[in-house]
Amino acid sequence: MADLLFAVKYAMKTIKLSFPPDWRRDLLLLTVLFGLLFGFALGSRSLWSPDEGRYAEIPREMVASGDYVTPRLNGVKYFEKPPLVYWIESATIHLLGLNEWALRLPIALSALFGCLAVYGAGRRLFNRRTGLLAAAILATSPLYYLLARTITLDMTLSVVISMALLAFITGVQEAPGALRRWLLWGFYALAALAVLTKGLIGLVLPGLIIGCWILIINDWRLLTKIHLPSGLLIFLAIAAPWHVLVARANPEFTYFYFVHEHFLRYLTKVHSRYEPPWFFVPILIVGLFPWIAFAMQALREALPASWATRAAQREQLFLLLWAVLVFA
Repeated sequence: MADLLFAVKYAMKTIKLSFPPDWRRDLLLLTVLFGLLFGFALGSRSLWSPDEGRYAEIPREMVASGDYVTPRLNGVKYFEKPPLVYWIESATIHLLGLNEWALRLPIALSALFGCLAVYGAGRRLFNRRTGLLAAAILATSPLYYLLARTITLDMTLSVVISMALLAFITGVQEAPGALRRWLLWGFYALAALAVLTKGLIGLVLPGLIIGCWILIINDWRLLTKIHLPSGLLIFLAIAAPWHVLVARANPEFTYFYFVHEHFLRYLTKVHSRYEPPWFFVPILIVGLFPWIAFAMQALREALPASWATRAAQREQLFLLLWAVLVFA
């Protein structure tokens, strides 16, 4: 803990971290408003089946058994997902007890952090108005609001991947220096946390988006400027230890987790979790209502006027690829 505090203190000193008064005012206001929005009556209903019961029981069993390496559900080893959310929920149980409010609190806080990150990145990349509107739209989108109040892995996964990508695009726009370095290192750390939340998707999606973006803008020199060697060390230092420990303790883990739960799950119908191609279209429309009405306008504004001018709208192109590729 002392090492962590020293590192944070050094980072703040190195990048001369300070917020102008209007930044502090905005962050405080957004924290209060979104905290009330996501936290109101958070523990007023019973756990929904099956996800909330499952993702509450696994951390409860971790606390009861003291084994934080091998997740178990009703005493049976559960290797479908990595343990980051289970660990956070276990810590909450230790601190606040076993109740619906305490179990949903980490998810609601994840949603809050996601909105604050969108505000910060929107303001840094564009302007204050963009940051405020983006945060407000995200917080009031029905699907985001629902997931913010439900014990699943999806909200935490969405937030850490979003924060990783926002750290990346904000970092590469910064001038060379300490702030750029810390933002890019933050990208690698957050991508590792995404892997610990729901597996290799935390690496594949950011890699796909960033790779396609670099390919389209044809700026391969970026690969030499994103601190790739040190970033990969940070990524492995965070993401690898649990995978090594759980594989050593459970010989069956490696095949089930990497082959069955990643490749077979996505490439076959082994889980019987498949729908027609249009399945997510109504979910997107309802989930982003009423803001979906501005989608076509936003797409037109984000698209470069011509192929030759694509580099002039690097940030918009990155965000467009992010939205389109994940949905596709």
